[in-house]
Amino acid sequence: MEVVPIKTRIFTPPEDLWGFLKEYLPQKIGEKSVLVISSKVVALSQKRVSSKPLKTLVLQESDEILAQSAPNLFLTIKNGIYIANAGIDASNVPHKQLVLWPKNPFLTAQKIQNFVQENWKIQNFGVVISDSRVTPRRRGTVGVCIGWSGFEGVEDLRGEQDLFGRILRISTVNMADNLASSAEILMGQGAECIPLVLISNAPIRFTTKKQGKEKYEISETEDIFPPFLKTSSSKV
Repeated sequence: MEVVPIKTRIFTPPEDLWGFLKEYLPQKIGEKSVLVISSKVVALSQKRVSSKPLKTLVLQESDEILAQSAPNLFLTIKNGIYIANAGIDASNVPHKQLVLWPKNPFLTAQKIQNFVQENWKIQNFGVVISDSRVTPRRRGTVGVCIGWSGFEGVEDLRGEQDLFGRILRISTVNMADNLASSAEILMGQGAECIPLVLISNAPIRFTTKKQGKEKYEISETEDIFPPFLKTSSSKV
């Protein structure tokens, strides 16, 4: 698998995302490639920026607030994903501004996929809209995919055998999140200015089927975290 960073200038709204992609994507993109694009660039292109107080925006944007651990730190669920502050972030945006998560990330990923396929004349192509998050009891951020298109984002291994012939009962692999993490290593968290990463030869299955959060979202009964969070849960 090859992961190639694309360094750009700073994306400044209200500039056009499509012109930005034409400016920085290589003239030739190979079949069965995946573009990982920062959620921040997508959000900025949608003018998802606000100067409202953080708490106001968290209440507005969260699907559910599970806990508050500091005055400006909330554990929330947004689009079926555990994320701090509904994904709202102050880094790498103008002073006193906050950037929200993009609207309709799966539809947006599909639009980006269609745009690249049409303009670069390729048939099999995937898109991942990525961000970063923390996980319980682990220091440091990892990548998370908030929307993808063009490939099967979750690989289901249930029913297959392991090395010793045991039947796998619950094993699935979140390929979309893994691709996001691969790209996030290069995108960085500071002044890298690498909002685009091209991945080739990834072990994924390309598809024309529509993708959505139902592909990764699981029920509360399957999830290991809710029992530990219920005592501080509050609905929004």
